[in-house]
Amino acid sequence: MTEPRPSGAGRVTTGPDRRAAAGPEPVLTDLRVVDLSSGIAGSYCTKLLVDAGADVVMVESASGHPLRRRQASERPLAPGEDSPLFRFLAAGKRSVPTDTASGAGGDTDSIEELLAHSDIVVTDRAPPDALGPDLAARFPGLIVVSISPFGLVGPWSERVASDLTLQALSSSVTGRGERHGTPVRAGGELSQWASGVTGAAAALVALRRRRLTGLGEHIDLSELEVAITIFNGFRGVSGQLVPAGPPPYQVVEVPSIEPAMDGWIGFATLSADQFSNFAAMIEHPEWATDPEISRIDVRIERAAELRRAIASWTSEHPVEEILKLAAARRIPTAPVGDGATAQELPHLVDRQAFVNAPSESYAQPRVPYRLGRSQQPGFGSPPARGSTAAEEVSAHWSTRTGDGAQSAHGGGHPDLPLQGIKVFDFTSFWAGPFTSQILGYFGAEVIKVESVQRPDGTRMATSYGIRGDRVWERAPLFQAVNTGKRGVTLDLSRPAGRELGRRLLAECDVLIENYSPRVAERFGLLDEGRDDLITVRMPAWGLSGPWRDLPGFAQTMEQASGLAWVTGFADGPPLIPRGPCDPIGALHGAFATMVAILDRDRTGLGQLVEVPLVESALNVAAEQFVEYGDSATLLGRLGNAHQTAAPHGVYPTRDGSWVAIAVMDDDQWRRLADALGRPAWADGPGLQETKGRVAAREELDAHLSDWCEARSPEDIVELLWTRGVPAAPLVPPHEVVALEQTEHRGFFERVDHPVIGPIRLPVFPARFGSRAIPYHSTHAPLLGQDNAAVLGGWLGVDDAELKSLGDQGIIGDTPG
Repeated sequence: MTEPRPSGAGRVTTGPDRRAAAGPEPVLTDLRVVDLSSGIAGSYCTKLLVDAGADVVMVESASGHPLRRRQASERPLAPGEDSPLFRFLAAGKRSVPTDTASGAGGDTDSIEELLAHSDIVVTDRAPPDALGPDLAARFPGLIVVSISPFGLVGPWSERVASDLTLQALSSSVTGRGERHGTPVRAGGELSQWASGVTGAAAALVALRRRRLTGLGEHIDLSELEVAITIFNGFRGVSGQLVPAGPPPYQVVEVPSIEPAMDGWIGFATLSADQFSNFAAMIEHPEWATDPEISRIDVRIERAAELRRAIASWTSEHPVEEILKLAAARRIPTAPVGDGATAQELPHLVDRQAFVNAPSESYAQPRVPYRLGRSQQPGFGSPPARGSTAAEEVSAHWSTRTGDGAQSAHGGGHPDLPLQGIKVFDFTSFWAGPFTSQILGYFGAEVIKVESVQRPDGTRMATSYGIRGDRVWERAPLFQAVNTGKRGVTLDLSRPAGRELGRRLLAECDVLIENYSPRVAERFGLLDEGRDDLITVRMPAWGLSGPWRDLPGFAQTMEQASGLAWVTGFADGPPLIPRGPCDPIGALHGAFATMVAILDRDRTGLGQLVEVPLVESALNVAAEQFVEYGDSATLLGRLGNAHQTAAPHGVYPTRDGSWVAIAVMDDDQWRRLADALGRPAWADGPGLQETKGRVAAREELDAHLSDWCEARSPEDIVELLWTRGVPAAPLVPPHEVVALEQTEHRGFFERVDHPVIGPIRLPVFPARFGSRAIPYHSTHAPLLGQDNAAVLGGWLGVDDAELKSLGDQGIIGDTPG
């Protein structure tokens, strides 16, 4: 039997016990951040930091931050007025004026002084020439977060991209839309928002490393890798596991979003039970036993026929009635919200998921996680451009005694700053397991707790026709998000299992669970009363409110939050983005958990961390709500078009495939026209400015379609990419693994699995300059593979007792 774990193991406090030092200040109060970014990704990264208490200073050139002028509505901004999106992302930050941000020289010395006293700098471009090319080398203690389309190394590192072309390369566009129609992107620029939270989580990991080692870090974040993470994830894995070839890509699930009497209603039937209950509800119980309908991957072949039958029932019932009927049958269901109606959903009103925007008359999403003990600051006001002098900030920052560092590194691997932290992983499906996997990437010891009666849902709920022995060890999503963990089975519904669960939890520092509250609370693990335990709860709808105990998945979050509302074509139904809310929720969960870990390092105290899946979705959909609040503009579905850019779409090519082309500004338009040989139609009146091109988008799309149909996708992409125009082929999911750029950067690492054999799995979508070890330390655990090592080695359960537990079905290695 191992020695009992010392109280507070995994903390880095030094000197006297600081348990009484917990004060009213937010966790990141001592953190100083310089924001050199210009887009959504960098701005959301630093928003998350400022909302946790950091002091964030934006460096702005004379022209101001580009997002100040971004306006999705047709209402023109008044002189000096900032866009609602900028006001949301910049709230609570300060602004320092300089021409250096545009590379024009100017206040170089003052900005250098600012960087010298900062902890983190965030940039989404190469640093200005006047500051030098390598901030991390010039400021050794600085944590530099570099966000770029393809990463700073690799054959595509200098190429341009947009959210649309990143979605195309990540296989997102290929997988969405009516089976034989035009494929369509996910609305809302999700790759940018997800890159922001990825950067924020990575920055806090690097911050803990610095507090352990005194060393800075350079984080090279690739937006393409983030897009693959949130849109592809396990689909790139499934192509390696299905001998007969990958499944059909372009689909609309059956059921998905269906017409109700008074709006749209969304469903997510991921398991056989859920579909059986759905079929009974719509008065077609025979569907549940029909082999041509009961399987997800088979019924999409009959989608048109089945959806007509579904609509004939749903259209006869109002949304509220369907919600009640579905809740009684435990069918994951949600109303389809938009920029106006999502804020009024009773559950979100009850939870106060929207709060007043600073100095505005409208509401915006609150911070996407809640801390049970630590203070969370309210939203501050957005800054006027250049309202604070760099010298003033530097003088204030230079008076610090430190950044909260607690000790020099006391052993272990310097690339694993979470080493020593043990995680009780009581999660299932995607969001929760990915959160704990991220902690494991950086050294945490993660114990995945399942049961033979109820294994992780992804072991048994794959729709990819996996065959072979021990099929539960072959599911693509399970393999993708559970590497590096130990696997234990415990039937927590029985007294002996609960007792072992409590003993195991006593050895851990962090508990993570993502079940609905009623499920998690019945196992008796949440009432331990330990003041140093961090409990991370990730229910779909949150811990309170009228929908707290309803089942929820990424699809229902996408439906309720408005993300489905802006996905699809204007003349068609809303479409779900198809899953990104799960990994986006996981990234928010990892960030919030890191906030709690840094707080425990400082105070010795744990706390409850609540990260509802729906509130992560609301935050990345924030532009819809602030635009509606500001001007009553309801953002809607544009297909592959863009509110503020044109041409912007997907176009058929000579061989029947598709390419994505996105012209995001006037310079790219000139480059496109030059690449096309300056045809007469490109010199039409008003086309030299964005407003004129947006007005003429249908005409431009027609001309580009004709041009593309005469060429191969390879020729189109090579011509435009080398001319500085965002362009990309629509890549199928199984081909993402072999993209030239992902190959070069090692985004898919080889993992040897005892049942599957060798397989390539995606890693964390950022490279740490100091890191020399792989992300995947071991394959995803076999069911119950570590029962003896953990229950015996950690808890002292002897062989005879382990056998007895197995005979009773309390532990085991085969699903019941």
